[in-house]
Amino acid sequence: MAGGPALPIGDWYEGCPKARAEGAPTSVVALYANSPAMAPGTGRMADAAGWMPYLDWPSLGEGGTPLIPLPAPGPLRSLSIKAEWMNPTGSHKDRMSPLVVARAAELGAPGVICASSGNAGISLAAYAARGGLRCRVVITPAVPDAVRRTLLAHGAELVGAADGLARWKLARRLVRQEGWYPATNHSLPAVGSNPWGVEGYRSLAFELAAVMPAGFDAIILPTARGDLAWGVAAGFIALRDAGFWPTAIPRIVAVEPFPRLSAVLAGRARVTDRFEGGTRQTSTAGATATDQALRAVRDSGGTALTIDDPSAEAAQATLAARHGLLLERCAAAPFAALGTLVESGWLQAGARVVLVATAAGQRDTEWAPPPALEMAA
Repeated sequence: MAGGPALPIGDWYEGCPKARAEGAPTSVVALYANSPAMAPGTGRMADAAGWMPYLDWPSLGEGGTPLIPLPAPGPLRSLSIKAEWMNPTGSHKDRMSPLVVARAAELGAPGVICASSGNAGISLAAYAARGGLRCRVVITPAVPDAVRRTLLAHGAELVGAADGLARWKLARRLVRQEGWYPATNHSLPAVGSNPWGVEGYRSLAFELAAVMPAGFDAIILPTARGDLAWGVAAGFIALRDAGFWPTAIPRIVAVEPFPRLSAVLAGRARVTDRFEGGTRQTSTAGATATDQALRAVRDSGGTALTIDDPSAEAAQATLAARHGLLLERCAAAPFAALGTLVESGWLQAGARVVLVATAAGQRDTEWAPPPALEMAA
C-alpha cells in the first residue's frame, strides 16, 4: 500500500498533494520508523498503543469488541461477526475519533469538525467532550431528530447544509478559514477521513489476529469511502512486516449499496467519478469512491459487491430473528453478500470468514411503524 513521494509528518487530510495536483487524489500511508518488538495486546484499543501514532488519547474504553460465531453456511469452515456496535458510542467510528481528538489537542486547534449522517458525528462529539474540545458537526435536514438530540447532548455545535456535497463545501471553508481540525473528508474528488484517525482502524486487524492466529480467508465489511477497509488492510500488513502474521493477508470484500467501487473494479468507471444512487443504507450512502478503498481491496486480492436495500433488509431481519443481532442495514449487508460469494465460487469450501458489523439497528431510520398493539382480555 506504500508508494509515491515521501512526505514529512503532517496533516495531509486532503491526501497526497502531488496526487491531487495530478487529478488522482489518494490518502497518505503512515510509515513507522520502528516495528514494535511485541505483538499488539488482545484487549482494548489502548493495549495496542505502541502500534498507534499516539501512546495516549482521550479514551472511553474503545476496542476489544467480541467476535461472535455464527452458523457457517454451505461449504464454509467458519463464520464470525465482529461486534463493533459494542464500542462506547455504538459504532466502529470509536476507533478513529480518539486519535483525531488527540491530534487536534496537540496542534491547539479551536475544535474538531466532521460532516456526518450519524455515527461519525456522535462518536466525534463524545470523544471531543472527553478531551475537552469543541466539536462542530455539519449535517443535512435528513438527519433524524434522535441523532440531533444525541449530538447536542454531547455538546456538539450543529451546522446545517442542504445536501451531502454541500456539507463538504461548508466543512472545507471552516477548516481552511477558521482552523477547525477535520475528522472526515471534505474534498472533491474525495479521499478518506483524517489519516491520523484512520490509523485507529488498524486495531481491528490486531484484535482479529490475536483471536485467530491460524489466519482466516476473507473479511467482509460495509464500505463508503473505505476508511475501515484501508485501516484493516494496513493493520495486517503491519503485522506481517513485523513477523506477527505468518499467513496471507485476508481478502477484503467491500460491500456497498449501489455500484461505485465495484464499477471501478469492473472497468466501467474511474475512482474520481460521481456515482448516482439512492439507498436506505444511510451510513454507506454517498456519490463518491476513493483510491484508498480501491487499493485496500485490490492489494488484498479482494473484491467489491453491491447489496441493494431489500437484500440488506432481509439479512437484517434474519440476523435479528434467528441470531439475536439487530444491526444497521449497511452492517447487515455483508451477511447478505455471503450467498453470492459462495454461489459464484469466490468463497470456496473450507473458507474462514469474518463479517464486520459496524453499528446496531437502532441507528437506522425509515422503519415501518409497528402493528397496532393487541390488548389482552
